[in-house]
Amino acid sequence: MNTVVISLLMTHIATGSLALLVGLIPMFSRKGNRLHKQTGLVFVYCMIVVAITALLLCALQPVKMMRLFLTGIAVFSFYLTMTGWRATQRKTTGPGVVDWILAYATLAVSVAMTGYGAYLLLFTDASFFPVVFSFFGVLTGVFARKDIAVYKRPVEKLHWFFQHITRMGGAYIATFTAALVTNMDRLIPANSPDWIITAGWIAPSIVGGMLIARTVQHYVRNLKAAKPALV
Repeated sequence: MNTVVISLLMTHIATGSLALLVGLIPMFSRKGNRLHKQTGLVFVYCMIVVAITALLLCALQPVKMMRLFLTGIAVFSFYLTMTGWRATQRKTTGPGVVDWILAYATLAVSVAMTGYGAYLLLFTDASFFPVVFSFFGVLTGVFARKDIAVYKRPVEKLHWFFQHITRMGGAYIATFTAALVTNMDRLIPANSPDWIITAGWIAPSIVGGMLIARTVQHYVRNLKAAKPALV
């Protein structure tokens, strides 16, 4: 069992690290060119492996709050990656069976994370994990519920483009967050107050979300200037 766990852990770390490095290339390369597509696909494959190994590691090891949280983050980043990639595969078509399954499965994970956060808050003396479980549980649910609502409507022009940007960016932020919190003890003093630690876990999502919003606004302005009929 130890050999299996070590192998999974090494694979998880290696593919997660590769995702963080490769994921920067499509962000800053020209959208739609060969480099953007190929490195983006490598990022997708890495995130699939990261999610699978995270689930296996969680199942094969004793249950711990930190491990459960990181597994939830892995599922969240996997969902963002898959919906971002799927958006480019179905530019003008509605959702398929895979999209519905992903959305409802992720919604179930968000309910579990939020519920566990509420349980920790009400029945334990933990002050840190209730916040992060609830925060990321709600955040995961927002994305899943939004997709379910969108899937019930006709496909809008360029929806795929903006979903691709927001979801791939969100997946990168989630992966960065997981790497950051795993190494938190090496980055800040051991006696740091809980609010500093909590801020370190949540700040990437807030800052990254603002950057993604600015990127979307940039493309909206450019598209309106170039072809007003498209938006």
